[in-house]
Amino acid sequence: MDFSVLIIAAGVFVAGIYLGRQSQKSALGSMASTAGRRASAANNANDRYLEVLQRELANVISRDNPDRMIALYRKAKAQERELLKADKARIQADLTALTHKYPVYEDFDKIGTKHFVPYSGEPVWGEEGELSDAYLDISKFLILARIQDGGSPRPVFPDHDEKSFQRCMQELKDRTFTASLRSAVDIYYLARRVAEQSGSQVHDYEDQQIGVFRLSSHADVRYGIHLKQTNEYGIYSFFVHDDGRTSSRYTRSDQSFENEKPLYR
Repeated sequence: MDFSVLIIAAGVFVAGIYLGRQSQKSALGSMASTAGRRASAANNANDRYLEVLQRELANVISRDNPDRMIALYRKAKAQERELLKADKARIQADLTALTHKYPVYEDFDKIGTKHFVPYSGEPVWGEEGELSDAYLDISKFLILARIQDGGSPRPVFPDHDEKSFQRCMQELKDRTFTASLRSAVDIYYLARRVAEQSGSQVHDYEDQQIGVFRLSSHADVRYGIHLKQTNEYGIYSFFVHDDGRTSSRYTRSDQSFENEKPLYR
């Protein structure tokens, strides 16, 4: 083979290695370079990616623990108000700290599963605290990045989202609460059937987890329910119509069982 051809081939090979390393270095340094952001299509794309991760984490956390999600949202929103008043040095320092903690954008992804794996059952991607930390860090990064980009930053936690957030969290809590009330009523009816089969009667039922108590009523049949683990109270009531139809409902209450609050269905 011509010696000059070997030289050219070797040069191409070395150049390929160099470019590959530079490309890898550039990819690995994508977060570090963000500490000195400039508005660009790449930064916008990375922000959209983080917003999707923030949404995914919030969905998982909300599903498992709505109260924790409420606390995280409040903490992140308070952090945004604080950072909007901070000077440039504080913004730059916090951004730099995050880029050291998360060298590449993919490090924010604490779920890291295939897109077709459903978010059901026990999570396989990390501890609850790890997901919470990632949610707060993503939120903080988005806040800092928008502040550093200049102008009037679009809020990550706008005030007009507050009503929707409260409704969504209450729906999740009510859904879990209703399921617990239904389970308590099922246990009560089972205990009553067992008692009847042995020739006795059960008017009230209580164990280590629940208490179900018959309440006085003129038209419908009502039961007060105490969920002992969460110390929550609810009422189950049903009414039998003249045509034989039965309508029932579950509501929140207090220890007196005299006050009722509707639940989201």
